[in-house]
Amino acid sequence: MSEKFLSINENGEIFLDPESDIPLRNPNDIHEIQQNLRLTEKYQLVTEFQDENYIVESFDHPLQIIAIEFKENKIFIQSTANNLFLADPKKWSLDPWDRFNGLTIGGAPFVLTEKAQAQLFNLSDSFDDEGFVAQGNYISTPPYYIDTPTIEKPNFWVDVYAKEGTPGWDLAAPSPVLVDMLPRLKLPKSRILVLGCGEGHDAALFAEVGHVVTAVDFSKEAIKRGKEKYAHLPNLIFHESNIFDLPQEWNNSFDLIFEHTCFCAIPPDQRSEMVRLWRRMLHEQGQLMAVFYVMEKRAGPPFGATEWEIRKHLEKFFHFLFWSRWRQSIATRQGRELFVLAKKK
Repeated sequence: MSEKFLSINENGEIFLDPESDIPLRNPNDIHEIQQNLRLTEKYQLVTEFQDENYIVESFDHPLQIIAIEFKENKIFIQSTANNLFLADPKKWSLDPWDRFNGLTIGGAPFVLTEKAQAQLFNLSDSFDDEGFVAQGNYISTPPYYIDTPTIEKPNFWVDVYAKEGTPGWDLAAPSPVLVDMLPRLKLPKSRILVLGCGEGHDAALFAEVGHVVTAVDFSKEAIKRGKEKYAHLPNLIFHESNIFDLPQEWNNSFDLIFEHTCFCAIPPDQRSEMVRLWRRMLHEQGQLMAVFYVMEKRAGPPFGATEWEIRKHLEKFFHFLFWSRWRQSIATRQGRELFVLAKKK
């Protein structure tokens, strides 16, 4: 049986057919879908509706909260569909855009709208930079992403290869998304940059069809393996480096940058810097091709991201040419891959 998908846009509207422009209107249907929202252990967002299971493609956190109430030492939140939930007092956080996020007692992710956030401040006994007090109870709101400073050191990635042999992100082949999309795009011969290339499977696919490819990775072991596997490709060059230390002479010199499992691997507070790096490396007509990992996951690597966050990072620097969820992923990534093609502004 094929998997079923439904989508939720940034306003919290639900589309039972992800390709439809008509959202669900029946309050009972919406209530059932929202009440059954949950994250699996693999951070896949799912729900149940009329005895069928659905993978949920949510542009932002799936529950958009428009009202909040403190009552009987509990925090009640109301979604855009006027459904009530109890917020888990231990699962609040603050995202990089100063929006309050959290999980319901049932495990459904939510984000407060500006209206609800204003209500929260008005209702709170007090608040500070690290939380708020609701009816005498202090609610901690740490940063959404959990800091993992060790990933900024090359040895972290060397150790992953040493311990795991084949790291979890390594499919031992190019991304299935790239395999499917590359022939369709019919790119002219291009200078392509692949950052966080790992063993170079994606980079090699570009090289095999005639592009001139530069593949960069932090890990000495990854570069060693890539050179051994793809030594037969003279148009594929491997470069061992922190991506944020690339030579200035590379500026404005690439036609296309391919992103796959690098954006999710770096510390999230470096994502804005990474987007600026992409723009700096591309020439005036250059393009970004990306397979983003979208999921509700605060710790990493891999760190999660919503489509909303990805758009916020990109929209200042890129025009979007194509933006779509991928629904033919391998099982461990199904419902969590987003394909984006964008042109440098």
